[in-house]
Amino acid sequence: MSATDYDIAVIGGGPGGYSAALRAAQLGLKVALIEKDKVGGACLYRGCIPATSLLQCANMLESIGRAGKFGITVEGVSFDWKAVQKAKDVAIKRLFMGLNSLLKNRGVEVIKASAQLSEPGVLKIEGEVSIDSLRARNIIISTGSMPQNIPVLQGDSGHIMNTTDALEVTGIPKSVTIIGGGAYGVEFASLFRSFGAEVSIIEMQPRLLPRDEPAISKHLEKAFAKRGIAIHTGVKLEEAQIIDDGVSIEISDKDGARLTIVSDKLLVTVGRTANTGAIDIKSLGIETRDGFIVAGDSMQTTIENIYAVGDVTYNPQFANYAFAEGIHAAETIAGLNPPTLNLKQIPIYTFGYPEIAKVGYTEEEARDAGFEIDVVELPFQTLPRSAIAKDDTGYVKIVAEKNGPLIGVHLIGPDVINLIPEAMLITNWEATVADLAQFLHPHPTFSEAIGETVLKLAGKPLHVL
Repeated sequence: MSATDYDIAVIGGGPGGYSAALRAAQLGLKVALIEKDKVGGACLYRGCIPATSLLQCANMLESIGRAGKFGITVEGVSFDWKAVQKAKDVAIKRLFMGLNSLLKNRGVEVIKASAQLSEPGVLKIEGEVSIDSLRARNIIISTGSMPQNIPVLQGDSGHIMNTTDALEVTGIPKSVTIIGGGAYGVEFASLFRSFGAEVSIIEMQPRLLPRDEPAISKHLEKAFAKRGIAIHTGVKLEEAQIIDDGVSIEISDKDGARLTIVSDKLLVTVGRTANTGAIDIKSLGIETRDGFIVAGDSMQTTIENIYAVGDVTYNPQFANYAFAEGIHAAETIAGLNPPTLNLKQIPIYTFGYPEIAKVGYTEEEARDAGFEIDVVELPFQTLPRSAIAKDDTGYVKIVAEKNGPLIGVHLIGPDVINLIPEAMLITNWEATVADLAQFLHPHPTFSEAIGETVLKLAGKPLHVL
C-alpha cells in the first residue's frame, strides 16, 4: 500500500463523513477524510449547532418574559445581538477544536482540499495538498446539501435570506416572512419572534409540519398564534418583489383570495438540494432520486465500494441520521455486518418554543402499514408539573399495536426533546404496554406525560380520567 492508498476515503467532513471516519479508524482501517473547509459540515457551522445556540438564547428570553407568572418582577430586559452571535461562535469554535482533536487522536488523516470522483476508487485532490490519484478501496460520499431556492424569487442579499444567511444576520429585522412550514421554518419563526420580530409563516400544505401528527401541528399552530405569529397554510406563493424597504409577496388560498404581505426580510426554508458537483454521477452510473444519491441498506450506492451517507442521500436530513449512516457504512466496510438501519427507530425533533419530538409511526402511517393499533392522547395540562410551570402547551400521543409493543410516540411542549430518548428506547426495544405500566415516573415532572399515557393505554389511568 503506497502513501496515497487507503482502505477508505471519505469525501466531506460533516456528521456522516466524520462519524464514518472515526468509526473506521477505531476499527483499524486506514482512513483519509477530505474536506475543503473545516470539519463539522453544515451541522456545525450552518445548521443545528448555531441554530440551537441562538434558540437557547431565545428560550431564555421567553423564560424571562414569563417571570411575572411566578411573582418575579423583571424590568429593562434587553439583548445584545452581537453578544448573542458571539456566544454562538464560541460554542462552534469549541466543538470544532474538540472534533479536530478527536480525528487526530483516532489517526484519521484529514486533507484540506476538494476531491473529484470520476472513477471508482480514485480521487483527484486539489487544495492545500494536491494529489492526482488518491486511491482507496472504498469511497464514502458525504458531501451534504445546500439551501434550495424558489424560482419566483430573485436573490437579494439585503432582503431575501436562506437558512445560512439567517444564522448570520447582523441584526433582528422588525418583520420577517418565512416561506416553508417544515422544521427549518418553524424553528426560525420561533427564533425571530422570541427576539421581537413580527413573523409570518407561509406553508403550501394545509398545516405546519405536514409530515408530523396532525394533532401536533394543531397544538403548534395554537401556540404560535398565541405568541402572535401569523400563520398562512394551504396557500400558494403568487408573486414576490423587492421594494424600497423590504420584500412584498402575494399569496392566494384555495378559493383564489389573495393577500399581500410586506416585511423587512424574506426567509426561504423550502428544502435543500444535494451537493454532488464534485461527483461525476452520470459516468459513474450512481443512481439518484430528485438529485439525491440512492443508498441501499448497507449505505452502498449502485456502484460497488462506493457508499453515500448524510444529507447527500435520499434520506431524512438530520444529523443523528447521518451519524447512524456513517457508523453503519464504516462497519459494513470493516466486515462487521451491522443490523439494517430502521429510520423509524431514529428520533426526529424541532427546537424552539414549544419543542417537538417524535419517534416511530404516526397513526396514519401505522394504519397504512397494516398494523391494528390503539391510540392514546394526553394534554400536559393534566400533569402537576404543567400547573407548577404555568405552561399548558404540552401534548403527547402514543401509537401501540393491539396487545403488542409501542410503535410511535409524538410530543410537543416544554423540554420534550429531553423526553424522546425514553420514547426511542421504548419503541426500539418493542416494549409492550403491560411491560411499561409497571414503572412510574418521577413526580412532579413532564416525564409523567409518557407514564400517564401508558397507564391510560393499559386501562388503569392514575391522575387522568
